[in-house]
Amino acid sequence: MIDVLIRITPHGHEQAAETLDGRQVKSRITQAIRQALQRGKQSGKKLVKGRYVSNLNSMGKISSRASGLSGRLTISGSRNLIKRFKVSPSTRPPHNPPGGIHVQIVRGQGGMLPHAFIGKGDVWERVGRERYKICRLMTVGLPGGWGYFSSQVEQAIARQLEKSMEAVL
Repeated sequence: MIDVLIRITPHGHEQAAETLDGRQVKSRITQAIRQALQRGKQSGKKLVKGRYVSNLNSMGKISSRASGLSGRLTISGSRNLIKRFKVSPSTRPPHNPPGGIHVQIVRGQGGMLPHAFIGKGDVWERVGRERYKICRLMTVGLPGGWGYFSSQVEQAIARQLEKSMEAVL
């Protein structure tokens, strides 16, 4: 799970308190934080969708909450099955040919999984020399995909928060 936290300190909103009515300061700052978190969500979704072959946004939960002088953007989700990405061959051939399976998770990048095979709709890999030691292969989840772009998302949130605070003042 990834958390992006925004907190406005008391000295950070002194200028807004001087220019606005005291009753409006808190609601306007909360609105600015809410707009910044929304821009961060949009930016992150676009970046993740552009990098990965499959849409990770439907495989997790992105929530934002702004209250008072703070806000939080939370990204949660579990690891994803490889079968949700580009797998070749996509179904089990009549006989298991040697060579494994080709998988593409990131756009423009792909690779072979030499000991992987398809069975019961999932991609599996043998763990040892024994016949029944197999494991289901998993890959990046939504928090991992967002983690790759976390600094860019935080910069987008900071830029939007700055613009929104200037509009408030």
